[in-house]
Amino acid sequence: MTKKTERMPVTYVKHRGVFSHQQLVKGIQHWFGENKYTFHAGKYKVKPNEAEYEVTGERKVNEYVKFELSVRIWIRDMSEVEVVQDGEKRKMNEGAVQVEVTGSYDLDYAERFGGSKFMQWLQDFYHKYVIRQTIEEVWEDDLYVKIVQLSNTIKEALGMET
Repeated sequence: MTKKTERMPVTYVKHRGVFSHQQLVKGIQHWFGENKYTFHAGKYKVKPNEAEYEVTGERKVNEYVKFELSVRIWIRDMSEVEVVQDGEKRKMNEGAVQVEVTGSYDLDYAERFGGSKFMQWLQDFYHKYVIRQTIEEVWEDDLYVKIVQLSNTIKEALGMET
């Protein structure tokens, strides 16, 4: 069994209207850095009227647990518009944005319980009877809070209310 990965539910953010494409991307990168996640850019496609991104971030919680967050962004029907904001003309974007934020956590990411059937049984016992409450009430809750915080950062970058 060794490394065990558990996925959290997906959080969606949808927006149609005016937004700053640059501010959205920088806001996500800043959030990952501020929360001590290593930032990995995956898929990156930009076409004249659309864009698609995938980014992930990892953070080791302790020597046994590691969090991973992933963000997928789709922007469709994108165009540049000039907007007067705070008395200044600014170039922004208009279009339909869909964002998926999800997370997962790895137990025993260093694979210390690998090998024999006894070690796998010991890992099952450890998960079910020793740290079950910590998994459910601490790590899962912490990861869910991080997903919500990242979603709120994305909403703020899009100009939505949180």
